[in-house]
Amino acid sequence: MAPDTGHDALAAIAMAASQESAGTPTSRGMPEPTTRVKVSDNDQLDVWIAGEGAPVVLIHGAMARDLLKPLMDELVKKDRYRVIHYGRRGHGGHGLPGETADIPGQAADVVAILDVLGLDKAHVAGHSFGAYIALELATQAPDRLLSAVLLEPPLAQAQTEVVQQALKELAEVAMPLVVDKYTSGNADGAVTAFLDFTSGVQDAVELIEPALPEGARALAAADLNTWLQADLPAMGSWLADPAAVMQLTTPIVWIGGAESPPLFADSRALVQEWRPTMKAATIVGAGHYFPVLKPAETATALDELLRSDAPDRSA
Repeated sequence: MAPDTGHDALAAIAMAASQESAGTPTSRGMPEPTTRVKVSDNDQLDVWIAGEGAPVVLIHGAMARDLLKPLMDELVKKDRYRVIHYGRRGHGGHGLPGETADIPGQAADVVAILDVLGLDKAHVAGHSFGAYIALELATQAPDRLLSAVLLEPPLAQAQTEVVQQALKELAEVAMPLVVDKYTSGNADGAVTAFLDFTSGVQDAVELIEPALPEGARALAAADLNTWLQADLPAMGSWLADPAAVMQLTTPIVWIGGAESPPLFADSRALVQEWRPTMKAATIVGAGHYFPVLKPAETATALDELLRSDAPDRSA
């Protein structure tokens, strides 16, 4: 379906999404995208839309495009959100992006999606790497956000011993292992190694895969090249602007896992220092991949935080 900025097109997209979500799926696989949004001469983003209500854009992290699909499904069940899930540049089996985008560039991609869908504002929720994009968007285009929801970004600016040690292990141990497995032809093993390190749980993929759409693991392996060649350099060159974050009037929300590695708690503390009014919730019984392992609890926490003025909530 070709992108269209007209309100009639938006209504048609929403109707198709509602019909799609109401139907009985024939498999666990991802359905065809609701629409596609062109963000460069050589890049189109696959976009899925479901539900009705306040718009919520979900931004996946790393190479796992479908990781937030379970969260999307649970949010739709709340009957008050239009959930927009998309594959970032170079993800979804499309090969390397035609034009590699840094974090500000990928934040601009979200604005392009909102423009095509005729949406002035939306809640934007990003997981891990995706949360960098959400936070950047909050400072780059605050007038387009209802809120920025950070689902555990690892922030290098948190100068604690825990964070610095974790980043050192990522650079010197985890990523060389991932690259070695990938270059030797074992892309699936590379994905497994990455998930093990970022979750802090051995064989994390065995817990995550059953909750994901069919083929998600193979797709992550296919998209690993984009993560290594485009996203990882973008991640390494980006830092949040503390002054800009402090000056924001856009609400900032943090949701994390109770069993996540300690660097995420230190990252949360840093954002809380920048934004003392930040709302937060903790998902009990899960670590960094809580959006897929505890999607119902994550959706409930997100729903409560977006609708509540309370400074802090736990799920």
